[in-house]
Amino acid sequence: MMIAVVLVSIVIGFALQVGLTFVNAARAAREAQGAERGARTSIEYLSDVVRAASTGSPTADVRDATNCTVAPSVAVENHADQPDKLTVVYGSGGVITSLRSTFDGNSSSFDVQDATGLQPGDGVIITDGSMGRLVPVKTMSATTGPATITTTSVSSACSGVSMPGSGFASGSIVVRGRAARFYVANATDGTPMLWMDPDADGPAPAEPLAEGIEDMQIAVGIDLNGDGVITDGASDADEWFYNAPGDAAPPDPTVTKWTAIRISLVARTTTDKGTQPQSQRPALEDRPAGSMDIYRRRVLASVIEIRNLETNP
Repeated sequence: MMIAVVLVSIVIGFALQVGLTFVNAARAAREAQGAERGARTSIEYLSDVVRAASTGSPTADVRDATNCTVAPSVAVENHADQPDKLTVVYGSGGVITSLRSTFDGNSSSFDVQDATGLQPGDGVIITDGSMGRLVPVKTMSATTGPATITTTSVSSACSGVSMPGSGFASGSIVVRGRAARFYVANATDGTPMLWMDPDADGPAPAEPLAEGIEDMQIAVGIDLNGDGVITDGASDADEWFYNAPGDAAPPDPTVTKWTAIRISLVARTTTDKGTQPQSQRPALEDRPAGSMDIYRRRVLASVIEIRNLETNP
């Protein structure tokens, strides 16, 4: 009887150990898949934003005259020792109309042909096909058809963002838009997250897009020789900028067209409590790798063409 009890105990203990191993493996797999989903969803969202950058301006001269974000329509804040940041001014929501009167830096209102789809609190990009400025929609005289929209005088509120010399003429395009900044930072509980500041330099608080994103590295590709290919030698001598340590900053996109942006995201699990090293934050673009730790990671990258910018001569 004693032998039988001992043997049964050994079998049960072995079965529990095997079961626990399978449970832990399944949990780890779910967490890794969750991290990958967060990165994939974020990449898709960022891709849509970058493709829409510089709406209405092939010169990249679309600037935020709502909160005085003086950066052009797409701007990268590069860091070799922390995540990069991305600021984009872009059309949002598919609402398009046109001016019925001239709008200049001293104007505190403008008339549109059709206000359908707009509402107070929106931002709109007014563009003449070369230069675009994002201004706020404060009040509207109507929500459909011709309407007068009150806004903020650019000259008094945002002198750092210039306007066309004679303003935007009647017939200029008006598109609903926004300026947003994307960056990585820890939440209050220490969880790394991808954030979107929905008004860039404005007062609105940032919103979380995905948890578990611990790094975002961005490289700028420019077809400098016009051969239709952006050469990548992982060095400071190719046609990608910020893709190698010590790489120079790219030229201003209003001077030299940015062809594409490559965004790389590192997502890691957030609930692992083990003690055994699992992986390390990998080296990406011009940022070196991190140290081994207890988290599992997934890396996703995408090259996104900036569709609205004109082709280099």
